[in-house]
Parts: sequence; structure tokens; C-alpha cells
Amino acid sequence: MSMNNNMKSEPILTVKALSKSFVSKGSIIDVIDEINIEVSKGEFIGIFGPNGCGKSTFLNLIAGIETPSSGTINNLNQKEFADVKIGIVFQDYNNSLMPWKNCLENISFPFDKDKKISGNEKRDRVNDMLKLLGLQKRLPLYNYPYQMSGGEKQLTCIARALVTNPDIILFDEPFASLDFQTRIEMNNIIEEIWLKTKKTIIFISHDIEEAIKLSDRLLLFSPRPAKIEREYMVPFERPRSSRMEIDYQFMELKNEIITYFTKMTKA
Repeated sequence: MSMNNNMKSEPILTVKALSKSFVSKGSIIDVIDEINIEVSKGEFIGIFGPNGCGKSTFLNLIAGIETPSSGTINNLNQKEFADVKIGIVFQDYNNSLMPWKNCLENISFPFDKDKKISGNEKRDRVNDMLKLLGLQKRLPLYNYPYQMSGGEKQLTCIARALVTNPDIILFDEPFASLDFQTRIEMNNIIEEIWLKTKKTIIFISHDIEEAIKLSDRLLLFSPRPAKIEREYMVPFERPRSSRMEIDYQFMELKNEIITYFTKMTKA
């Protein structure tokens, strides 16, 4: 199967002059500085940048967890934005899961507020989604979080974000706490999910190889206050080979980004 998602399609997310400041101990802290970006439907966007530069705040603004100080996200009042559903996966899977609910109950939690959906229907919707994505054998549905591995916990969080069929999925360094082997497996699962669903994904990573391997377009954020310092198109076809990291073109792109990142953070 050969596929590349660098072809532009209709925009699903438009961010214009987006800025965010916080007040701390009487001082104003600028975190986001007039970010402009248009994201196409089905695009996989990676975000890489210095620690504490504002990457997570940017995702929180898109998710509606934070409100902008200025600028717009699809103008926020437009009907088409109201119809766009967003799912989010956080880094800390331990705090994201409810320990008193088993895996199945955690995944179906977004349906709990709808009293018209029965327990059997919740279970059926979860099972249908897991079957569609090929995840049903990867998750112990009746185990509680304390009985699951780190990878199973984070995959449960990912499944919960997907169960309502969102248009955009936001990932905030979701694999930072996982061991190397599990991280590689989860990278492969994320690409499998994208290939099957063509969901629009915005993915923060502190690992440059992971960011390149997963993305169609990689945004390099500046030190705080964050702005988009550079954009890199990732030219590799999908599905991505497990050996792509030793490809000359991959190493050349990685070195280009690291060289500029080092120069930028020392300035």
C-alpha cells in the first residue's frame, strides 16, 4: 500500500493570530504569540519545540480547555466550528483514567452523560470501534487500570478519544512515559489508526524521530512565547517502514531540524 497525505484538501481548522497570556503573581506571561495555521482535513500535523514553550497550551486552546487572549480559531462563532468534534489524549494516562472503572467503562465514559444510551449499546459501540481499528485483541476490556500495562492504559485513553468519532484528535506527548519498545509499538498503532480513519491529527512529541515518522507536516515551535518558527513537509509515503530512520533522506531531514533547533534555542 502506497500513500502520502501531503496533498491539500479542504481545511478543517483555521487559526489566525492566536495569542495567549497568563497572569502570574502580578506579571503577564506571554505563552503563545500570534500563531497562524490552516490544517487540512485528514492531515497529520506534528509539533516539536523546546520544553515549556507553549505546545500544550496551543492544544488546550484548540480543544477549548483554554480561551485565547486574542486571535481566532475558525472564528469560534462559526457554525462549522461548532460542528467539529475534538478528542484529546494527554501525556499522563494514570490521571486520565478512572481507577474505579474497568477498561471498557473508561472507553465508553463519553457516553455516560447520554441517559438514552443503554449499557449494552455502550458496549456495542466500543466493540464496533475496536473491531474497526483492529484493537479488540490489544485491550483487556474487563481489567482495571491497576491491572494494565502503561501501553494498555494509554491505548485505552486513545480508544476513549476515538469512540465518539471526532473530526480532530489532539495528542499531547502521549508516549513520553512509555518504555522504548512500547513506544515503537504505539507509534505503529497510531499510524494504523490514521490509515484506517483518515482523522485529522495534531500530535506533540519531544522525540524528533517520532515526530518525523508520524507527521505529514512538522511545525517547529520557537521558545516561549511560542510561534511557528519553521514548517517541514515530510515526504515519505505511507505506511512508513520501520527502517525509515536509517534512510538517508530521513537522517538529512532530522539533522536539518536539529541543527536549526539548536541554533534557535541558543540565540
